[in-house]
Amino acid sequence: MVIMVRSNGKRWQIAVAKAKLSELLDAARQEPQTIERRGTPVAVVVAIDEYRGASEKLLAASASEKMASFLRTCAALRAEGGVTLRLGRREARPSPFAEGRETERGT
Repeated sequence: MVIMVRSNGKRWQIAVAKAKLSELLDAARQEPQTIERRGTPVAVVVAIDEYRGASEKLLAASASEKMASFLRTCAALRAEGGVTLRLGRREARPSPFAEGRETERGT
């Protein structure tokens, strides 16, 4: 399950978050806290009530409400400068139509 949360709270490096977990959890009760690895956000810690509320809202939403929410989130991300998606190289694979073409051509 993915729940979109914008975090304006403190940003924590992983080592500091591990060392100060209780402080991190206390801060998450007030606002979402971002955990970063080498300056890149990897997780957000939110209060359990916020998580439950978002989960229930997501489960109750219709498909059109979910799509509208997705599009609003995309627009907000674009307005903030966008995001970078890291995709692995696509592996070459045979075309499912290649064999059919050979048969049609009589080869």
